[in-house]
Amino acid sequence: MATGGVITKTGKNVMLNRTYKSSPDYTIPSTFRMGIGTTTPVAADTGLGIHIPIGDGTVNDDGSNTLTSSDGGENSTSNTTTYKEGAGVTDGTAQNLKTDNSSATKRWYIADLASAGTKITGTKPVSLWLYIKDAAALAMFKSSGTALEIRLGSTLATNYFKITRTASQLAVGWNWITTGTTNVEDLTETGTVAGDIDTFEIVITTNNVTDDWDDTDVIYDLLRQWAVADLSDTFVTGYPVFDETNKKVTMRYYLNSLQANGFPITETGSFNTDGTPLIIDHDVFTSISKTSTDEIAIVVVNTMV
Repeated sequence: MATGGVITKTGKNVMLNRTYKSSPDYTIPSTFRMGIGTTTPVAADTGLGIHIPIGDGTVNDDGSNTLTSSDGGENSTSNTTTYKEGAGVTDGTAQNLKTDNSSATKRWYIADLASAGTKITGTKPVSLWLYIKDAAALAMFKSSGTALEIRLGSTLATNYFKITRTASQLAVGWNWITTGTTNVEDLTETGTVAGDIDTFEIVITTNNVTDDWDDTDVIYDLLRQWAVADLSDTFVTGYPVFDETNKKVTMRYYLNSLQANGFPITETGSFNTDGTPLIIDHDVFTSISKTSTDEIAIVVVNTMV
Protein backbone atom coordinates (compact mmCIF):
# COMPACT_ATOMS: atom_id res chain seq x y z
CA MET A 1 0.00 0.00 0.00
CA ALA A 2 1.37 3.41 -0.98
CA THR A 3 2.13 5.80 1.88
CA GLY A 4 3.23 8.79 -0.21
CA GLY A 5 4.20 9.84 -3.72
CA VAL A 6 5.17 12.92 -5.73
CA ILE A 7 6.20 14.03 -9.18
CA THR A 8 9.54 15.67 -8.44
CA LYS A 9 10.72 19.12 -9.48
CA THR A 10 13.23 17.37 -11.69
CA GLY A 11 10.40 15.38 -13.27
CA LYS A 12 8.41 18.54 -13.95
CA ASN A 13 11.47 20.14 -15.53
CA VAL A 14 11.86 17.15 -17.83
CA MET A 15 8.19 17.39 -18.83
CA LEU A 16 8.40 21.12 -19.53
CA ASN A 17 11.65 20.75 -21.41
CA ARG A 18 10.32 18.01 -23.66
CA THR A 19 7.05 19.87 -24.22
CA TYR A 20 8.33 23.33 -25.09
CA LYS A 21 11.81 22.88 -26.58
CA SER A 22 12.06 21.99 -30.25
CA SER A 23 15.20 20.00 -29.43
CA PRO A 24 14.75 18.71 -25.86
CA ASP A 25 17.78 18.35 -23.59
CA TYR A 26 16.44 15.43 -21.58
CA THR A 27 15.57 11.83 -22.42
CA ILE A 28 12.15 10.37 -21.57
CA PRO A 29 11.60 8.27 -18.42
CA SER A 30 11.94 4.59 -19.30
CA THR A 31 13.60 2.93 -16.29
CA PHE A 32 12.82 2.38 -12.62
CA ARG A 33 14.79 1.88 -9.45
CA MET A 34 13.95 0.36 -6.07
CA GLY A 35 14.97 1.38 -2.58
CA ILE A 36 14.65 0.72 1.13
CA GLY A 37 14.21 4.28 2.40
CA THR A 38 11.06 5.24 4.30
CA THR A 39 11.20 9.05 4.33
CA THR A 40 8.05 10.68 2.94
CA PRO A 41 8.71 11.81 -0.66
CA VAL A 42 8.93 15.55 -1.39
CA ALA A 43 9.13 17.41 -4.69
CA ALA A 44 12.76 18.39 -4.05
CA ASP A 45 13.95 14.75 -4.02
CA THR A 46 16.81 14.09 -6.44
CA GLY A 47 16.87 10.34 -5.88
CA LEU A 48 15.39 7.58 -3.77
CA GLY A 49 16.05 7.56 -0.04
CA ILE A 50 18.31 4.48 -0.21
CA HIS A 51 18.90 2.96 -3.63
CA ILE A 52 19.47 -0.81 -3.82
CA PRO A 53 20.89 -2.98 -6.61
CA ILE A 54 18.26 -4.83 -8.62
CA GLY A 55 20.88 -6.85 -10.49
CA ASP A 56 23.28 -9.35 -8.90
CA GLY A 57 26.48 -7.37 -9.29
CA THR A 58 29.62 -9.22 -8.20
CA VAL A 59 29.87 -11.41 -5.11
CA ASN A 60 33.20 -10.88 -3.35
CA ASP A 61 32.50 -13.29 -0.48
CA ASP A 62 29.29 -15.34 -0.28
CA GLY A 63 29.43 -15.86 3.48
CA SER A 64 30.53 -19.50 3.34
CA ASN A 65 34.18 -18.75 4.20
CA THR A 66 35.47 -18.81 7.78
CA LEU A 67 36.69 -15.42 9.01
CA THR A 68 39.90 -15.51 11.02
CA SER A 69 39.85 -13.56 14.28
CA SER A 70 42.08 -11.35 16.39
CA ASP A 71 41.78 -9.26 19.55
CA GLY A 72 38.36 -9.96 21.14
CA GLY A 73 37.02 -12.06 18.29
CA GLU A 74 37.02 -15.81 17.76
CA ASN A 75 37.14 -17.51 14.37
CA SER A 76 33.69 -17.42 12.81
CA THR A 77 31.48 -20.46 12.38
CA SER A 78 28.90 -21.21 9.71
CA ASN A 79 25.22 -20.40 10.28
CA THR A 80 22.83 -22.18 7.92
CA THR A 81 19.67 -20.99 9.70
CA THR A 82 20.03 -17.20 9.72
CA TYR A 83 21.49 -15.87 6.46
CA LYS A 84 20.78 -13.41 3.65
CA GLU A 85 19.89 -14.40 0.13
CA GLY A 86 20.59 -12.19 -2.85
CA ALA A 87 23.07 -11.51 -5.66
CA GLY A 88 22.37 -14.94 -7.13
CA VAL A 89 23.98 -16.68 -4.14
CA THR A 90 22.55 -20.12 -3.31
CA ASP A 91 24.94 -21.29 -0.55
CA GLY A 92 22.48 -20.58 2.32
CA THR A 93 25.34 -19.89 4.73
CA ALA A 94 26.39 -16.90 6.82
CA GLN A 95 29.11 -16.48 9.47
CA ASN A 96 28.61 -16.20 13.24
CA LEU A 97 30.91 -13.47 14.58
CA LYS A 98 31.96 -15.13 17.83
CA THR A 99 33.60 -13.22 20.67
CA ASP A 100 35.59 -13.74 23.83
CA ASN A 101 36.16 -11.29 26.68
CA SER A 102 39.78 -10.40 25.93
CA SER A 103 39.32 -7.00 24.24
CA ALA A 104 36.68 -4.37 23.54
CA THR A 105 37.99 -4.33 19.95
CA LYS A 106 36.85 -7.46 18.11
CA ARG A 107 38.16 -8.34 14.62
CA TRP A 108 37.32 -10.90 11.95
CA TYR A 109 38.97 -10.98 8.55
CA ILE A 110 39.68 -12.66 5.23
CA ALA A 111 43.29 -11.98 4.25
CA ASP A 112 42.91 -12.95 0.58
CA LEU A 113 39.58 -12.26 -1.09
CA ALA A 114 40.94 -13.46 -4.42
CA SER A 115 41.18 -17.01 -3.06
CA ALA A 116 37.94 -16.85 -1.05
CA GLY A 117 35.86 -15.16 -3.75
CA THR A 118 36.64 -12.05 -5.80
CA LYS A 119 38.78 -9.04 -4.94
CA ILE A 120 37.22 -5.58 -4.66
CA THR A 121 37.14 -3.12 -7.56
CA GLY A 122 37.65 0.27 -5.94
CA THR A 123 35.44 2.26 -8.30
CA LYS A 124 32.24 0.34 -7.52
CA PRO A 125 29.95 0.51 -4.47
CA VAL A 126 30.46 -2.22 -1.84
CA SER A 127 28.03 -3.62 0.73
CA LEU A 128 27.43 -6.44 3.20
CA TRP A 129 24.76 -7.56 5.65
CA LEU A 130 25.19 -7.55 9.45
CA TYR A 131 22.59 -9.23 11.68
CA ILE A 132 22.12 -8.18 15.33
CA LYS A 133 19.82 -10.56 17.18
CA ASP A 134 18.29 -8.35 19.87
CA ALA A 135 18.53 -5.17 21.91
CA ALA A 136 20.86 -6.79 24.43
CA ALA A 137 23.42 -7.57 21.72
CA LEU A 138 23.10 -4.11 20.19
CA ALA A 139 23.59 -2.49 23.61
CA MET A 140 27.09 -3.98 23.73
CA PHE A 141 28.18 -1.98 20.66
CA LYS A 142 30.16 1.11 21.66
CA SER A 143 27.63 3.80 22.51
CA SER A 144 29.75 6.79 21.45
CA GLY A 145 31.93 7.14 18.38
CA THR A 146 32.52 4.39 15.84
CA ALA A 147 31.08 0.99 16.78
CA LEU A 148 31.52 -0.78 13.43
CA GLU A 149 34.24 -0.55 10.77
CA ILE A 150 34.38 -2.47 7.51
CA ARG A 151 37.94 -2.31 6.21
CA LEU A 152 38.76 -3.16 2.60
CA GLY A 153 42.37 -2.90 1.49
CA SER A 154 45.58 -4.49 0.31
CA THR A 155 46.96 -5.28 3.77
CA LEU A 156 45.30 -5.85 7.13
CA ALA A 157 45.47 -3.03 9.73
CA THR A 158 46.97 -0.56 7.21
CA ASN A 159 46.33 0.58 3.62
CA TYR A 160 42.54 0.27 3.48
CA PHE A 161 39.40 2.31 3.03
CA LYS A 162 36.63 1.89 5.55
CA ILE A 163 32.88 2.06 6.01
CA THR A 164 31.92 3.18 9.53
CA ARG A 165 28.75 3.13 11.59
CA THR A 166 27.86 4.31 15.08
CA ALA A 167 25.63 2.22 17.32
CA SER A 168 22.77 4.67 16.67
CA GLN A 169 23.02 3.89 12.94
CA LEU A 170 22.49 0.17 13.58
CA ALA A 171 19.30 -1.67 14.46
CA VAL A 172 18.10 -5.04 15.69
CA GLY A 173 17.77 -7.43 12.75
CA TRP A 174 19.53 -7.25 9.39
CA ASN A 175 21.53 -4.08 8.67
CA TRP A 176 22.61 -3.29 5.11
CA ILE A 177 26.08 -1.75 5.38
CA THR A 178 27.06 0.04 2.18
CA THR A 179 29.53 2.61 0.86
CA GLY A 180 26.63 4.80 -0.24
CA THR A 181 23.49 5.47 1.79
CA THR A 182 21.57 7.51 -0.78
CA ASN A 183 22.57 7.59 -4.44
CA VAL A 184 24.89 4.65 -4.10
CA GLU A 185 26.52 5.16 -7.47
CA ASP A 186 28.34 8.04 -5.75
CA LEU A 187 30.94 5.87 -4.02
CA THR A 188 31.98 7.29 -0.64
CA GLU A 189 35.14 6.05 1.01
CA THR A 190 37.29 7.04 3.94
CA GLY A 191 40.94 6.45 3.09
CA THR A 192 42.70 5.28 -0.05
CA VAL A 193 44.25 1.99 -1.10
CA ALA A 194 47.47 1.35 -2.99
CA GLY A 195 47.41 -1.98 -4.82
CA ASP A 196 44.75 -4.67 -5.11
CA ILE A 197 41.82 -4.48 -2.69
CA ASP A 198 41.81 -8.09 -1.55
CA THR A 199 41.66 -7.94 2.27
CA PHE A 200 38.37 -7.72 4.14
CA GLU A 201 38.00 -7.04 7.85
CA ILE A 202 35.09 -6.46 10.22
CA VAL A 203 35.94 -4.51 13.37
CA ILE A 204 33.34 -4.12 16.12
CA THR A 205 34.12 -2.08 19.23
CA THR A 206 32.08 -2.77 22.36
CA ASN A 207 31.58 -0.70 25.48
CA ASN A 208 33.51 -3.08 27.70
CA VAL A 209 36.32 -5.60 27.37
CA THR A 210 34.04 -8.21 28.94
CA ASP A 211 31.18 -7.73 26.47
CA ASP A 212 30.70 -11.22 25.02
CA TRP A 213 27.52 -12.00 23.11
CA ASP A 214 26.21 -15.49 22.34
CA ASP A 215 27.70 -17.17 19.28
CA THR A 216 24.71 -16.55 16.97
CA ASP A 217 23.84 -13.04 18.17
CA VAL A 218 25.86 -11.16 15.53
CA ILE A 219 26.12 -12.56 11.99
CA TYR A 220 27.78 -11.43 8.76
CA ASP A 221 26.80 -12.35 5.21
CA LEU A 222 27.31 -11.50 1.54
CA LEU A 223 30.04 -9.02 0.66
CA ARG A 224 29.19 -7.74 -2.82
CA GLN A 225 29.68 -4.97 -5.39
CA TRP A 226 27.63 -3.68 -8.28
CA ALA A 227 27.71 -1.19 -11.12
CA VAL A 228 25.34 1.72 -11.79
CA ALA A 229 23.62 -0.43 -14.43
CA ASP A 230 22.59 -2.89 -11.69
CA LEU A 231 20.43 -0.22 -10.03
CA SER A 232 17.88 0.05 -12.87
CA ASP A 233 15.53 -1.98 -15.03
CA THR A 234 13.21 -0.95 -17.84
CA PHE A 235 9.43 -0.55 -17.75
CA VAL A 236 7.30 -3.55 -18.66
CA THR A 237 6.76 -3.70 -22.43
CA GLY A 238 3.76 -1.64 -23.50
CA TYR A 239 4.17 0.98 -20.77
CA PRO A 240 3.73 3.83 -20.15
CA VAL A 241 0.02 3.89 -21.02
CA PHE A 242 -1.57 7.31 -21.57
CA ASP A 243 -5.10 8.35 -20.63
CA GLU A 244 -5.41 11.80 -22.16
CA THR A 245 -9.07 12.19 -21.15
CA ASN A 246 -8.27 11.86 -17.44
CA LYS A 247 -4.74 13.30 -17.68
CA LYS A 248 -3.11 10.11 -16.41
CA VAL A 249 -0.06 8.08 -17.33
CA THR A 250 0.41 4.55 -16.00
CA MET A 251 3.76 2.79 -15.62
CA ARG A 252 4.32 -0.84 -14.69
CA TYR A 253 7.51 -2.22 -13.11
CA TYR A 254 8.33 -5.89 -12.64
CA LEU A 255 10.88 -7.73 -10.50
CA ASN A 256 11.38 -11.41 -11.30
CA SER A 257 12.38 -14.08 -8.79
CA LEU A 258 16.08 -13.35 -9.29
CA GLN A 259 16.05 -9.60 -8.76
CA ALA A 260 16.55 -7.49 -5.60
CA ASN A 261 16.37 -10.51 -3.30
CA GLY A 262 17.07 -10.02 0.38
CA PHE A 263 15.84 -6.44 0.56
CA PRO A 264 12.78 -5.01 2.39
CA ILE A 265 11.66 -2.88 -0.56
CA THR A 266 9.81 0.29 0.43
CA GLU A 267 10.19 2.79 -2.41
CA THR A 268 10.44 3.19 -6.15
CA GLY A 269 10.94 5.89 -8.76
CA SER A 270 11.01 6.31 -12.51
CA PHE A 271 14.15 7.72 -14.14
CA ASN A 272 15.25 8.83 -17.56
CA THR A 273 18.47 7.68 -19.23
CA ASP A 274 20.55 10.87 -19.20
CA GLY A 275 24.26 10.56 -18.43
CA THR A 276 23.22 11.28 -14.85
CA PRO A 277 19.71 9.75 -14.71
CA LEU A 278 17.04 12.15 -13.44
CA ILE A 279 14.25 11.03 -11.11
CA ILE A 280 10.76 11.77 -12.40
CA ASP A 281 8.61 10.57 -9.50
CA HIS A 282 9.14 9.05 -6.07
CA ASP A 283 6.73 6.70 -4.26
CA VAL A 284 7.01 5.10 -0.81
CA PHE A 285 4.89 2.11 0.22
CA THR A 286 4.47 -0.58 2.86
CA SER A 287 7.61 -2.76 3.03
CA ILE A 288 7.76 -5.80 0.74
CA SER A 289 10.28 -8.44 1.83
CA LYS A 290 11.68 -9.63 -1.50
CA THR A 291 12.82 -13.26 -1.70
CA SER A 292 13.52 -15.76 -4.47
CA THR A 293 9.95 -17.05 -4.14
CA ASP A 294 8.50 -13.63 -5.01
CA GLU A 295 7.75 -11.90 -8.27
CA ILE A 296 6.60 -8.31 -7.79
CA ALA A 297 4.67 -6.02 -10.13
CA ILE A 298 4.24 -2.36 -9.19
CA VAL A 299 1.87 -0.01 -10.97
CA VAL A 300 2.47 3.74 -10.68
CA VAL A 301 -0.11 6.26 -11.93
CA ASN A 302 0.83 9.93 -12.34
CA THR A 303 -1.98 12.44 -12.74
CA MET A 304 -1.90 16.02 -13.97
CA VAL A 305 -4.65 18.23 -12.51
